[in-house]
Amino acid sequence: MAFTLDEFHQCIFDLYEQSKKLHDRWQLIETTKGSYLIYSFIDTNCLKYEFHIVFSESYSVPVLYFNISHLDGSLLSLDDIWKLFIHKKNSNMYETITQQEHPILHRPFFVLHPCHTENLLRKVAEQSIKKRFLFWLSIYGQSIGLPLSVNYAID
Repeated sequence: MAFTLDEFHQCIFDLYEQSKKLHDRWQLIETTKGSYLIYSFIDTNCLKYEFHIVFSESYSVPVLYFNISHLDGSLLSLDDIWKLFIHKKNSNMYETITQQEHPILHRPFFVLHPCHTENLLRKVAEQSIKKRFLFWLSIYGQSIGLPLSVNYAID
């Protein structure tokens, strides 16, 4: 169940608006190159997490890009990322988390590869686009430490 670009924009706008009501951290970024959401926080190990939800035109699905850095700004390596999430390993990490250029910012980011996203979304094909988006975000986000309040699922 692919998304159209318009559906993606509606989903990120809705999430952003709900985030404001919940006093959460999502930021909506709108540029001439595209729109995306950002969520960032610092964990108890003094690592800064930054997540971006971007639309993949190739796969027609949302994609989760992220970087994790030390407070001095130095980024974790791909090996460090794999070690950080090894406890959540249920598939080949080399196929799941890769590093590539952010499609809007043109900087290196880690990404949860979108090749299986459409198959995941088929499981909730009968649901509204908003619920499919939240289902995707809750599955993919929790796998890499993105906190998502259950309040987003409440209509």
